[in-house]
Amino acid sequence: MTADLLLLLFFLPIIFGSAISDFNHLKIRNVQVTVGLAAFLVISPFLLDLNEISFRLLSAVLIFGICFILFSLRLIGGGDAKMMPVVLLFVPSDEVVLFLRIFAGALLLVSLGALFIQRTPRLRRAGWTTAQERRQVPVGVAMALSAAALAAYLVLRP
Repeated sequence: MTADLLLLLFFLPIIFGSAISDFNHLKIRNVQVTVGLAAFLVISPFLLDLNEISFRLLSAVLIFGICFILFSLRLIGGGDAKMMPVVLLFVPSDEVVLFLRIFAGALLLVSLGALFIQRTPRLRRAGWTTAQERRQVPVGVAMALSAAALAAYLVLRP
C-alpha cells in the first residue's frame, strides 16, 4: 500500500463525517475542517517527502483562493470553501487533475440528487435540510464521493 493511499484512507472517515453533516444540515463544521487539517499536519511528515508536502500545500492554497472567490460570490458555503483545500491536502499531487474531474462528475450527480429530493414531496418531509432548502447542494457529499473514488482508483490502478 502506497503512502498516498494510506493517507487518503485515513482521511475518508473524516470527510464522510462532514458529508453526513452537510447532507443533514447543509453545514460542514469547523471542527471537521480542523481535524482534517491537523491529521494532515501530524501524519504527512511520516509518509511523504518534503517536495510532495509542498506541492500539496500549494494546491490547497490555490484551491482556497478559488473557493474564497466562490464564497464571496455566494456560490458555495463557507464550510465548503474551508473543507475543499483540506481535501486537496490528501490528494497526491500527480492526481489533482483527475480528482477535480471526478469531483465535477460527483457534484453533478449530487446536484441532480438534491434537486430530485427537493422536488419530491415525500422526501421533502424527511427532515433533512437538504430536502427543504431549494437551490442548496451538499457539496461535502460530492467531496466525500470523490475522495472515495480516488482511493478506489489508487487501489485498482495497474
